[in-house]
Amino acid sequence: MTEPTEAREIDPAMRLQAQKRRNMWLALALIAFVVTVGVSTAVRIQETDFSGTDRLYFSGYLDEAATEKANREAQERAEARKAEIMATEPQAQPAEATEASDE
Repeated sequence: MTEPTEAREIDPAMRLQAQKRRNMWLALALIAFVVTVGVSTAVRIQETDFSGTDRLYFSGYLDEAATEKANREAQERAEARKAEIMATEPQAQPAEATEASDE
């Protein structure tokens, strides 16, 4: 019932050929993986905003926080500009003072 050891032996040339075929498929799989990772990284880098804000290299859930921060900063700048304009304009004199100086 058991086969003799000679029958289970595989020809060394066939074994080498099968090994080369497996190595080729393994190499192709590895190359495909490296290309996939490289392409996905390149795509993500192209979408990155390198403006110096506190954002990660992907834009997703942080968009709302960035918009909120930009709105706050714009409002602060507008208030500062308004205060600056108010400080540089001459103070309106009360009407009584101008009438007294006319007489």
